[in-house]
Amino acid sequence: MFPGVNSIWHANLVDCLDLTKRRTISPNAFEATCPLTKSGSQTTVIAKLARFEWEIPRIEQETQAYKMLEQTGLAPQFLGHIHEHGRVVGFVLEKLEGRHGGIEDLSVCKALLQRFHGLGLLHGDVNRYNFIIQQGSAKLIDFERSRYCPGEEEAMNAEMNSLRDQLVEDTGRGAGIIFKEIDADGN
Repeated sequence: MFPGVNSIWHANLVDCLDLTKRRTISPNAFEATCPLTKSGSQTTVIAKLARFEWEIPRIEQETQAYKMLEQTGLAPQFLGHIHEHGRVVGFVLEKLEGRHGGIEDLSVCKALLQRFHGLGLLHGDVNRYNFIIQQGSAKLIDFERSRYCPGEEEAMNAEMNSLRDQLVEDTGRGAGIIFKEIDADGN
């Protein structure tokens, strides 16, 4: 049997076959609908799952980070674990409405990252696409490279000092899948 995620801490378990994919975000993340209530009503979520065995440690890492971030307001709400025949292979998150961070959001992103570091966490990938801006506030996403490292001030300072450059970076690094709009003439 293939390995699965061991950090199973949330009460909700979502069968991967109950996810209805709506839009691809990255190779292993997508917007979907699934039943999360006893009534069976469909909820729009962000699903992230391991497609291959070597992706399990990343999902494990991110699952542990979401457990540490629960009730902090720093990240989307963790809504449950995704399983495949009982083996946990991913998770579902609250779908956030908003936009990605930019240089105009430096102060709010800096305050968010300071709070994150205050929990003893290093994000590991503070690209602009990992900040979701909503009505003057921000939330962080994508914790597969994060780690708990209280006292590592040098690493946290380096991450904070890189924030300005990350928010003006425009190569698309970290954006996931970017679809180019094509008009009727193929342009």
